[in-house]
Amino acid sequence: MLKVCNLSKFYELKKHWYLKKERHIIFDNVNFSLNENDNLIILGKSGAGKSTLARILCFLEDPSEGEVWYENLNLHKLDKNKQRLLRKQIQYCFQDQKMALNPYKKIKNLIQDGLENFNLQKNDDLILEFFDFFSLKKQILEQKPYELSGGEATRVGLIRALILNPKLLILDEITSALDIKTSKEILTFLYDYQQKNNISYIFITHQSDLFYKFNHKKLKL
Repeated sequence: MLKVCNLSKFYELKKHWYLKKERHIIFDNVNFSLNENDNLIILGKSGAGKSTLARILCFLEDPSEGEVWYENLNLHKLDKNKQRLLRKQIQYCFQDQKMALNPYKKIKNLIQDGLENFNLQKNDDLILEFFDFFSLKKQILEQKPYELSGGEATRVGLIRALILNPKLLILDEITSALDIKTSKEILTFLYDYQQKNNISYIFITHQSDLFYKFNHKKLKL
């Protein structure tokens, strides 16, 4: 499903024209593959480029070298319209969901906006199904992001992604700001969801011990 070949990210350091160019390397020559219903945990110290790699995988950023193939398509060779269509299949959950959500909109509108962005019908029954699955009270639909706890905001972020029925979900440090109890609850929801649906996960984390339920590969940057 997903294949990453010789992927590198670096920045050219500005020097005087008469000096040899130097590079600041974020990561170099990364290779891995992911099949349907597989899971991958990406590990590494702060600054190792984990989030940069995630952003490249969902074409929020371009690689310096190398290729990302998804369903036999070279993602970064596609035009913007084709990339946009594929974003429904490759979803990304940010580390800080409260910061990722528009603070001026109600949660119900934020979820509906996501559906409309991909020309999908608003479906209140489906939204309530997801709220029930993630053990969220329906009153939250009328609240705004700043009124939510960290665990509630994370669940809402996951619902916004999963309601699009993606094949790949990239999760960037989703447990880092949560306590252990809430983290385990979130990961149990994700595990149960995968047992019932055709989806692969890429977890970016420094807490790999929390992911014991998931069969997974590991990649260290």
